[in-house]
Amino acid sequence: MIKLKLLLACFAIFGCFSLKAQDAPKKWKLAWVENFNGTKLDTTRWNYEVNGDGGGNNELQYYTARDTNAYVKGGLLHIRGLKEDYRGKHYTSARITTRHKADFTFGKMEIRAKIPTGRGLWPAIWMMPTDDKFGGWPLSGEIDIMETKGQYPDTLYGTMHFAPAPPHNRHIGALTEHEVPKGWGDDFHIYSIEWKKDTITWLVDGRKYLQTNKSQVTGVTYPFNEPFHFILNMAIGGEFVGAPDDSVLPKEFLVDYIKVWKPE
Repeated sequence: MIKLKLLLACFAIFGCFSLKAQDAPKKWKLAWVENFNGTKLDTTRWNYEVNGDGGGNNELQYYTARDTNAYVKGGLLHIRGLKEDYRGKHYTSARITTRHKADFTFGKMEIRAKIPTGRGLWPAIWMMPTDDKFGGWPLSGEIDIMETKGQYPDTLYGTMHFAPAPPHNRHIGALTEHEVPKGWGDDFHIYSIEWKKDTITWLVDGRKYLQTNKSQVTGVTYPFNEPFHFILNMAIGGEFVGAPDDSVLPKEFLVDYIKVWKPE
């Protein structure tokens, strides 16, 4: 069973969108695909972020470029979180991006993935602006295609973030619930957005649960008609999820493919 709840944006409550079968298929042309074939991550398409900065959320991991934290096997990307002491941190994981290698403005983005479960795990599929045309975060925007809290795997979040600058930054988002014992971690699911000029629609397994448009972004510049790039990562700890349960580690975030379509 899937239910829908709407997050409160810090400035308003927007109307709910009932879950329903996806509208009649539109004509899309496949423009970019990543199937994670081979034995190594393709660094002509992907960048490793290597740091222990905490992602601006006081996360606890050190992101590395080691095969122990990110590897390709069996047609899957494995992002692996570990409990280990490394460069002053007590956990390691990986965060990879397509910035300046695969940047997109508009399209249908579809990602098939299986999320890890366990307290303090924070897997995410998201997009950030490539050029920061309107300034640093969140003035140039952020599109969260999927993120979950490992301790609440029945809940999936889709969100967009925008100006003004912190602490007055704003967001619009929604969540869906998947009421099975392991929640969204029960199996692979397809997380997607349909991103058009002035509007973005979020879907999971082909069902819509959030749609936003330019008219909801009031009093500030609408930043979502510019190039963005993909980010895949699994954070450990931090303000969003709290302290991790060390007993659940190691855990892996599995990504089967990413596909990007453009309208014909």
